[in-house]
Amino acid sequence: MDTRDHPISDGKPVTEPELIRRSKGGSREAFGQLVARYQVPVYRVVRGVLGSPSESEDVAQEVFLKAYANLAKFRGESGFFTWLYRIAVNEALRARKRRAFANADALPEVEAPPPAPPEEDAPTLATLEKLLRKLSDEFRSIVVLRDIEGLSYSDIAETLEIPIGTVESRLFRARQELRTLWRESKEAKNAL
Repeated sequence: MDTRDHPISDGKPVTEPELIRRSKGGSREAFGQLVARYQVPVYRVVRGVLGSPSESEDVAQEVFLKAYANLAKFRGESGFFTWLYRIAVNEALRARKRRAFANADALPEVEAPPPAPPEEDAPTLATLEKLLRKLSDEFRSIVVLRDIEGLSYSDIAETLEIPIGTVESRLFRARQELRTLWRESKEAKNAL
């Protein structure tokens, strides 16, 4: 049945597998609903890896274009969000590599000063973003998927195509590195 000319819903919620089936059949409206469901989480993952809001918007759009172009390859062996997150992480990492190559000799981005530090002993969002940028790609991806997006270890393993034990060890090491970076950042600030 060709789904391109049929409305998405008759008032009842349409399931994700049905949206995927209709999208594969050529329904842009169905794919639009998938985009609407996942645009915020995809953007957050990309932003977590890249740090730059404007670049993250562009890459998030690329993620959905790539997903649409490759939808026929989605076999349903993993969850749709896992497949989409894998594309998001890979595209964000590619964008980082392109940016690093293009800006090898450029000055670092100038950012607005962060808001006044909170009373408690925790990094601000701006500080956390700076600290995340200092992590390696493999550590940053793990932290973003687990601590920002809240994915389970098994979903992260499936998304990044690595064993669960590797997810656990990388997450442990990434969190240790973040704590060290945060401590060093505080010490440097106090030294001024």
